[in-house]
Amino acid sequence: MSLKHESSKRLVFNQLGASTQQTIDLVVLNLMPNKLETEGQLLDLFAGLPENLTLTFLYPQTHHFKSPILPYLKTSYATLPEIADNDYDGLIITGAPVETLPYAAVDYWQEFTEILDWAQDHVRQNLFICWAAQAALYAQYGIEKYAVRPKVFGIFEHQAAQATPLLANVPHRFYMPHSRHTTLQSSDVQAQADLNLLVDDADVGPVIVQSRDQRQTFITGHPEYSQNTLAQEYQRDLTDGIPITLPENYFYGNDANAQVLERWHTSGQQIIANWLQQLN
Repeated sequence: MSLKHESSKRLVFNQLGASTQQTIDLVVLNLMPNKLETEGQLLDLFAGLPENLTLTFLYPQTHHFKSPILPYLKTSYATLPEIADNDYDGLIITGAPVETLPYAAVDYWQEFTEILDWAQDHVRQNLFICWAAQAALYAQYGIEKYAVRPKVFGIFEHQAAQATPLLANVPHRFYMPHSRHTTLQSSDVQAQADLNLLVDDADVGPVIVQSRDQRQTFITGHPEYSQNTLAQEYQRDLTDGIPITLPENYFYGNDANAQVLERWHTSGQQIIANWLQQLN
């Protein structure tokens, strides 16, 4: 694979052996606090897939950033007004560490909903991850989130409820990382005639939801997480004095000093590959 910046705000991701006729244009609203880490995780998911991609990273200009990252974003990321006239094959919106806030209290909530409205006419397919999945389901269908204690935190085994192109070649039982303080009610999703609940879990709630026209895909976990992400989140909260439990099913023998039992990346990459196939 090779990476190059076609412009300061457009990343070209060329896969070795991929046809130059199979380029997919993606726009990514990156809401995670560690922008560079999330960029790398997404690129790692794309690695080895047969499609060539272009990625335009987006940030919410109405967000008040606490870290000194804004100069980097202004140089390397775009805002909605800068791309408003463009059309894309896919939109990805990442999670964000704001799930304990009411949606209206998130400082970029209005901009988030404006991006959803814009995508209706300018994007063929949308993929929402973790908080973005819950937020989009609320904005579009009125589905509420519910606080959970302790937080949903660890690697959880899931089982597909039905055969679907999104889960083609994914093992019948597969794993996915989760890290969130809120969940959804399965009955709320199932009450929406326009939605298919593809993967449900008695412990963590709805995991993968898709609109019947397959234009909207909602994943409440983190298929993009790298091997050490949950360990870093665990150590961060311990350092900050935030109550946190050991991530479930993550360390060998549930020992925080042991190696990580990595068993989700292949399935996560397959799900993303299947989503990209819908864009061809």
